[in-house]
Amino acid sequence: MEDPKCLKSVADFHRTFKHPILPTPQIPAEQRAKLRVSLLAEELKELQEGIENKDIVEVADALADLQYVLSGAILEFGLADKFKAIFDEVQRSNMSKACKSQAEAEATIAHYQAKGEEAYFKQEGDLYLVFRKADNKTLKSVAYSPADLASIVNS
Repeated sequence: MEDPKCLKSVADFHRTFKHPILPTPQIPAEQRAKLRVSLLAEELKELQEGIENKDIVEVADALADLQYVLSGAILEFGLADKFKAIFDEVQRSNMSKACKSQAEAEATIAHYQAKGEEAYFKQEGDLYLVFRKADNKTLKSVAYSPADLASIVNS
C-alpha cells in the first residue's frame, strides 16, 4: 500500500476493531457510507465550534479527528492503494489554477468579470495568481486543467 502514515495507522485501527477495508474502489454498504458522512459531519461541526470558541486545542482535536475519519473513509471506499495517485492528480490540477503569464492572468480576470465576479491578480515568483475580490478565493486560470480521477480510480 503506497499511502501516508495516517492511512496505515487508521488501517491498523480498522483491522483491530473489525471495520471494513475494501480492496478495490467501490461504494460500501449504504449503512457504512451513511456512517462515514455522519462521522465527517460530526467532526466538521466540532471544528466549527472550536473556531467559534477560539479554542485552538478544540480545533487541533477536530482537525486530527477529521483526518482520522477521512482516512477511514478512504479505506472503506477501497481507495487506499490509489489514494496517493488521486491526491497527486488533484494537486497537479489545483496548481494549474495559477497563471503562467500576465496575459493569462488578465484573460482569467476578464473571464470572471464576464460572469459578474470582480477579480484581481498578484505575481508570486514566475506565477500570476488570480483571486476573487469579495473573499480572496483562489480562482481557476483560463488554462486550468481539471483532475482526471476516473483514469486512476478505474485502472
